[in-house]
Amino acid sequence: MKREFPDDELKAQIISYLWDQGTWGQIYTNYPKMKNRLSKMVTNNGKNIEKKVKELSKLQWVNVLKNGDTISLNPIYKLIIKTYKDTYLF
Repeated sequence: MKREFPDDELKAQIISYLWDQGTWGQIYTNYPKMKNRLSKMVTNNGKNIEKKVKELSKLQWVNVLKNGDTISLNPIYKLIIKTYKDTYLF
């Protein structure tokens, strides 16, 4: 069931997906596949996901690699990312 997520909760969903996949540093996952899976529960067909990934990339919490085809979490910010994820996901 699709629904509207608040900004921080959507970012936490993205982080949680990457965290569960174990994508840190040079271990990355397919970005279009992630966007497709998350867009099944988020309204606006993944456009919101793209915006939030760009915001996370500007914070350097997420690394977008290989011309935007792959994505991983930045291990330097592991403690900050864990705190953020735990705060906004219930």
